[in-house]
Amino acid sequence: MAIDPNRTLHPVRHDPPTALREHRDVVIVGARAAGASTAMLLARAGVDVLVVDRAGYGTDTLSSHALMRGGVEHLRRWGLLDRVAAATPAIHRSVFEFGGEPLVVDAADGVSDDPLYAPRRTVLDPILVDAAREAGAEFRFGTRMVDVVRDRTGRARGIDLETADGRAARVTADLVIGADGLRSLVARCVDAAVTRRGHHCLASIYSYVRDADLSQHDYRFAYDGGEIGGSIPTNEGMHCVFVSMAPQAFRRGVQLDAATVLECTLARVSPSIAEGARAGSLVGPIRSFPGHPGQLRSAHGPGWALVGDAGYFKDPAAAHGLSDAFRDAELLVAAIVSEDLDAYQRVRDNLSMPLFGHIEKLAALDWDAAGARDILIDFAASMAAESRALAEHRDAVRSPVG
Repeated sequence: MAIDPNRTLHPVRHDPPTALREHRDVVIVGARAAGASTAMLLARAGVDVLVVDRAGYGTDTLSSHALMRGGVEHLRRWGLLDRVAAATPAIHRSVFEFGGEPLVVDAADGVSDDPLYAPRRTVLDPILVDAAREAGAEFRFGTRMVDVVRDRTGRARGIDLETADGRAARVTADLVIGADGLRSLVARCVDAAVTRRGHHCLASIYSYVRDADLSQHDYRFAYDGGEIGGSIPTNEGMHCVFVSMAPQAFRRGVQLDAATVLECTLARVSPSIAEGARAGSLVGPIRSFPGHPGQLRSAHGPGWALVGDAGYFKDPAAAHGLSDAFRDAELLVAAIVSEDLDAYQRVRDNLSMPLFGHIEKLAALDWDAAGARDILIDFAASMAAESRALAEHRDAVRSPVG
């Protein structure tokens, strides 16, 4: 028999010798906002779904905290907004400062009278996991994905795992979903292509301050001199106080002292926020993110799909990651139910491109205060357009998961 020298060879993945084996309709890697939301919606649609995560239930993670209008609307439709509101202060205004000049925007925006919220991930993620479990999804924490199982054609057929007690296991599935973040192992295993990559990024430093002399009901964002700072009210009487800057400045600063960089940068960008933060007390360690350009990966392939930061990562300074994670979870589940994953890729990309461009401009840091204001106004207009487009898409597909 002649062998075609140009044929594509696919690895044959053999069962681990002592593996536990089972089959599910869908297996999801990652139990954070995107993964838990996807699991909840799938389970509500009658899909047998298993979620694995190497971290523990309710543990903290890097996050921008803030839920924008789209994110709040998803939680309301899913019946989870009351759970978030019970533990999280209501945000009634967003106060933007451009070179010291304020712009106040009410949370009630004509789309909804609901306030906004910024729950810590130790609050939000368990709410999503609990709702998914109530719908019938199964979660296994402390469980590490080792590899994606593929057949001879290259199609994903499941995942190999290492359980919490160190045993090998294999879960086969009709669909493998990577919800495992920016550095997604699922994406690497299936060779998911990066279809668009940004050229700019911001580095960020943040910490929590308890009993700050700052409003518990205002988001505050300040832009000046190519730097960004702000405060976001969150749970237990705390504010998330943050700054964002060029990665080069971040690298120079953190070699000295991240806390000093946070304090000094915030004082330059917004003396009033800095003064209010100094009235409180720091809680926990200083957290930092060195920056990474935004990117979109292919949303799906044979037997696999990506959701959340695994598929679409945008600069955290935009404070839009959680809202996009909820959006894409709903889009993906609707596409799975309708057996049209191409629609997921198409709609996700069409909705993401305008905001992607605005975030690129913001991260370039070549704006003055007036320029930052213009970017944010364009950003807000694109968010409103996205909300309208999502509503139209939801009506068109008559999504069973809203």
